[in-house]
Amino acid sequence: MQTRGRPSKKTGAPRYANRLRELRHRLGLSQQEVALQAAISAAYYGALERGDKRINADTAQRLHRPLRCAVSDLLSGTQGVSVPLRFAIAAAECASRPDRFELPEPHEMLHPGRAREPQDCLAAEIFDDSADLDFAPGTVIFLRPQALLREPLRAGARIVTRFFLEPARDDAERPTHEILYGLLDQNILGDLVLITRTHNRLIPRHSLIQAAVPSRSGFSDSVAPVPRRDGVIEYRQSADDAAEILGLVVYAMGPA
Repeated sequence: MQTRGRPSKKTGAPRYANRLRELRHRLGLSQQEVALQAAISAAYYGALERGDKRINADTAQRLHRPLRCAVSDLLSGTQGVSVPLRFAIAAAECASRPDRFELPEPHEMLHPGRAREPQDCLAAEIFDDSADLDFAPGTVIFLRPQALLREPLRAGARIVTRFFLEPARDDAERPTHEILYGLLDQNILGDLVLITRTHNRLIPRHSLIQAAVPSRSGFSDSVAPVPRRDGVIEYRQSADDAAEILGLVVYAMGPA
């Protein structure tokens, strides 16, 4: 016999599983706030989040911006993988870059295209002409951090490097001077350098990442990379380095 009153809540698996709740909570938004930004009704959004309705292509286009994710993250159920956009690639004198080279949280989440093992990657966007021999401004580069590489770095590898404004002092955070894309190389002295890929003559052709010899103060804990004939570079970051390698380029996505 049927009873009156509100129907009982569903306890089984949702009909159309998705990541809407996870993505919304990451940003600290309410259902009403997401619905308003996506120009859909709060009731419809609630049905989507509960899995009562399927997310179609049009709805995914409306939702991906307020949820700061890729459209494919919304169309792939619970299996979508997106990558955080964490850094701005630009020379120090670039006027069009954000205020900080480290982009603020919550990070925009991007689909990693054909990058292998994207769960280990992070992303950086090019804001100027500092890489214009290879990439146009607006290109997003997907990086795998050096600590997660399965193979050693080699001369000629495409990398993104953060250069610091001043030497390390105690445990203080070092301000970023610039973040540049280029090719990894090692000179005859054993210094590890970045070869920039740009027509811009104001950007140095070679930028020091790690010196092969300790500083004159004698207090450097830098471990000099040893040149090898096979091109493998033994790199271990130290606090005294002029820069740090943020990651190896594994995929690039051109501007829309």
